[in-house]
Amino acid sequence: MIKRIMVTTDGSSAAEIGVRYAVALAEEQGASLLALHVVDIKLLEGPVLRDLASSLGTAPYVNYQGSISMLLEERGKTALAYADNLCEKKGIPCETSLQTGIVPRMICEKSELVDMIIMGRAGEHNQFLDGLIGSTTEAVVRRASVPVLITGHDEPSAQHFLLAYDGSSHAKKALRFGADLAEKHDKEMHVLIVGDASSDYLQQEVQEYLQSHTINVSFERKTGEPGVEIVAVAKDSLTGIILMGAYGHSKLRELVLGSTTSYTINHAPCPVLLVR
Repeated sequence: MIKRIMVTTDGSSAAEIGVRYAVALAEEQGASLLALHVVDIKLLEGPVLRDLASSLGTAPYVNYQGSISMLLEERGKTALAYADNLCEKKGIPCETSLQTGIVPRMICEKSELVDMIIMGRAGEHNQFLDGLIGSTTEAVVRRASVPVLITGHDEPSAQHFLLAYDGSSHAKKALRFGADLAEKHDKEMHVLIVGDASSDYLQQEVQEYLQSHTINVSFERKTGEPGVEIVAVAKDSLTGIILMGAYGHSKLRELVLGSTTSYTINHAPCPVLLVR
């Protein structure tokens, strides 16, 4: 089911963690790897370079555009070489791609013929985010047509994963993906339902779908804030992966009430696999 994995890298330490996880998962799944680096075109635009030249007290930016472009490309090549070398050591088929463009858009375009995207938990500026999800990561998760795994861990672990289920269309896609994953790789699936009135119906819905699958499944119900409960259960059960539908509500509701997806990514003790 997972035969071609794409991992994004910007050369940061967080991205390299994502690369190592992707290589380990590709080895486990018998998959090939596509490593992608995107040179952010916004860094090559006139206003950015003018501001840079002005701050340095140097000549106009026109003299620097070519040099900066070359430096950014060299950094990308170094990041991709890291992924390629890891794959070579493991005997994993690997393709590298160096692109220039709007970063989230290029990632989503290149992901159209892969089965999964893997990203490190934060990009090169993660030290300024205080553990928060970056804008590029959020944009990719919202737009990608394939599952996106966000990780701060080097390699897959544990034999079970946690499915957070709320009955939304994205959660149903996550359920289908998780059932196939659990059945194919003999992994236990722990289903968490957070809520009150609809808990019985949601559990019945999952059970009816899983009737045709031969997997070990257990259920747990919680009341409270979904993101908080998902993270707490994942910590208590030593979950290997949290699997969930991504951004199931409107941006306005998320702005007012907060996003379960963002909270889970920011605080999860394990990788988070998001499906839309």
